[in-house]
Amino acid sequence: MKRKIWSIITAILLLLLVSGCSPKRVAKTSHTRSETSYYQDLSKMDRNKVNFKFKATEDESTASDTTNYLVDMTIKNTSKTNVKFNLSKFVMLNPYDDSTKVTSSKKNTVIVKPGQSKIINSIFEKVSKDILDGQGAYYYLNKDYKLAYFYKSYNGNGVTSDNLKSGPARKFNIKKHESVVKNTTDTDNTQNQNINQQATSNDISNTQQNSTQSTDTSSQNIITTESQAIGLFKHMWGMEARDDFAAYPVDGGFFVHSTTDGFESLDSTILYNGDAISPDGTVTKYAQLSRPLNSDISDGKPFDPSRY
Repeated sequence: MKRKIWSIITAILLLLLVSGCSPKRVAKTSHTRSETSYYQDLSKMDRNKVNFKFKATEDESTASDTTNYLVDMTIKNTSKTNVKFNLSKFVMLNPYDDSTKVTSSKKNTVIVKPGQSKIINSIFEKVSKDILDGQGAYYYLNKDYKLAYFYKSYNGNGVTSDNLKSGPARKFNIKKHESVVKNTTDTDNTQNQNINQQATSNDISNTQQNSTQSTDTSSQNIITTESQAIGLFKHMWGMEARDDFAAYPVDGGFFVHSTTDGFESLDSTILYNGDAISPDGTVTKYAQLSRPLNSDISDGKPFDPSRY
């Protein structure tokens, strides 16, 4: 009996000795360190993973005949990068009307971590209803970084970055853009008529010559079909090989856009005379657009509308 007890004790001591001499295992902890980048320094793919929401609320504390609004902003970061923002760089703009501009009321910087949502209360203050019912968008830094259309931001839960792709706000802004195009075309036609009338009062023979030249350079319909508008659009961007663009008629020409999400900033209106109007109102003349591009992704030839 004693031998059995001593055998058990010896076995226990040996077990304790072995466990005490074995190397201790240290739990490994992995620390993933995310990079931090300003929003404008992100790739386009990563910027598309940062979503914005804007909600306008009536501010009745101000003494004014017109009710003003406060706008709260929510940033949701679904990328793998810490995204940094200078809050003073947020702005509300109408690209066709310089008088429509509201700057941020904040001055500090914030960092939104991967998977995090951050709310910035009252990023914009004293915003009139006329602005929120009009054309324009929320931007960061400049017109290259459009975040969401601000049309009807006071409705429901507000507006998000998704309204840049579809919905009433996008349709409203496209319609307003078309009216700007029409006004631009009408202004060009009026200027051409005034030039011709002035030439007539000076010299009848010169008038005939100038009239012919005017028809050739400004009033001639170079672009007459949707396929020609798409062809010129693809040429100006050096994207002849791509087939994800569509067009439809608008006043003065054709509205050309990408059917792929994330390329809305390329949208342009191609006028009948070949000029192009970008979403921010910039007009580029046909003489410049039709030049051959020195690019590996273009065919290196000038634009020829007869090919379409």
